[in-house]
Amino acid sequence: MVTLSVAIWVLMSTMFLTNIGFGVILPTLPILSRQLGASAFEMGLAISVFSVASLFASSIWGAVSDRIGRRPVLIFGVVGYGLVSALFPWAPSVPVLLMLRFLAGMMAAAVFPSSLALVTEWTSSEDRPKILGYMGSVNGIGFICGPPVGALLSVYGVAVPFVCVGLLSVINGLLALRLLPRVEIRKEEEEQQEQEADVSPIERTSWLNRMTQSLQNRMIAPLLIGTFVISLVDSSISATLSYFFIGPLQSTQTMAGWGFMVNAAVSSLAQGTVFSRVYTRFGDVWTIIIGLSFGVAGYLIFGLSSTLLWAFGAIGLLALCGGLAYPAITTSISIHTPRELQGSIFGTHSTIGSLGRTLGPLIAGWLFSYQERIPFLFSSGLLFATIGFYVVWMHRMRNQAQNIPQTDSVQKSC
Repeated sequence: MVTLSVAIWVLMSTMFLTNIGFGVILPTLPILSRQLGASAFEMGLAISVFSVASLFASSIWGAVSDRIGRRPVLIFGVVGYGLVSALFPWAPSVPVLLMLRFLAGMMAAAVFPSSLALVTEWTSSEDRPKILGYMGSVNGIGFICGPPVGALLSVYGVAVPFVCVGLLSVINGLLALRLLPRVEIRKEEEEQQEQEADVSPIERTSWLNRMTQSLQNRMIAPLLIGTFVISLVDSSISATLSYFFIGPLQSTQTMAGWGFMVNAAVSSLAQGTVFSRVYTRFGDVWTIIIGLSFGVAGYLIFGLSSTLLWAFGAIGLLALCGGLAYPAITTSISIHTPRELQGSIFGTHSTIGSLGRTLGPLIAGWLFSYQERIPFLFSSGLLFATIGFYVVWMHRMRNQAQNIPQTDSVQKSC
C-alpha cells in the first residue's frame, strides 16, 4: 500500500519538473532565436503565451478535476506538458513555437490546482501548512534549477534539455499513475459539504459560475485579492530587476542573475522551514500580514537602494514576503473551501495568479519608462494598502465571530 509520504513526494516531484521545464527555455532562447530567425520580441512572446494559457486554462482544469477526479487531470497534465515541451526544438517557425508554448502552458495549468486539491484531501488542517510549505519550497528550487540545467544540457545540443524534461515528465506521470492513490468522496461527506457550501449543486454546473461565486465568497475573495497583488508585484520585479541592476546600480547582468537566485533560494528556505511555524503560531491572516510587511520594507529599500549590499538585503526581504504570505493564502483557501470544490477554487486561484503575472510586467515596464525606481515604490505602496485591507477584513470578521461559526484558523487570526 502506498503511504501518504510517498504520494506527497510524487506530487512535489511533479511540480518540481514543471517549474524546471519553464526555466529551461530561458538560456536556450538565443539559440532558438537564431534557428528560427526570430526577433527578441517574438522570443519574448514565447514566454508570455505560457502565462496567458495558464490564465485561461487553470479554472477549466480545476472544474474538470472536481468532476472526474484530481488524479487523471494531474497525470494528463504532467505527461502532456512533457511531450509538448520535448517538441520545442523542432518547431519549424515562430508561430508553431508559440502554439507549442501555449499548449505547454495549458498542460502545466492542470498540475497546480490538482496537486493542491489532492494535498487538501489527504491532509488535516494541522499538517497542511507544513506540506504546502514544502511544496512551495520545491517550486522555488525548480525555478532555481531550470536555467542552469538548460544552459548545461544545451552544450550537447539545443534539443537535449527539452527532451530530458519531456522524458522525466513522462516517467513522473507513469509513477503518479502507479503510486498516487485513488481518492473518492463518500456520499455522506458530499452531502455534508453541500450543506456547508455557499453555492448550490445547480450553480456548480459552470466553471465560470464557480469563479464568480468564489470571488463573491466572503472568505475566499479576500484571499484571491492577496493572490493577485502578490503575483503582480512579484512579476513586476522579475521584469525590471535586471534593468535596475545594470542601470541605477551600475552593476552587471551576472549580479542580476544572482539576485534572482537569492530571491528563489531564500523564499524556498522560508517555505520549507519557517512558514509552518509562523502559521501555527499566528494563524492565516496574521501570517499574510507579516509576509506582506516584509514586502513593503523590501520594495521600499530596493527602490531607494544605491549599492548592491542594500539591494541584496531588500531581495531577501522580498523573498520572505513570498515565502510567508503566498503559502498562507493557499493554506487558508484549502481550509475554507468545500472538499468537492477544491479543484475549482484552486483553479480560480491559479487563474488570478496568472492574471497578476501577466499584468505585472506591463505595469512595471510602463512605470520604469518614466523613472527607474517608481515600479518598486509602487509595489511597496500597493502591498501597504493590501495590509490595510486585511486589517479591516480581520476586524470585520472579529465582529462577526460571535454570530457566525468560524474555522479555527480564522478564530486564531482574529
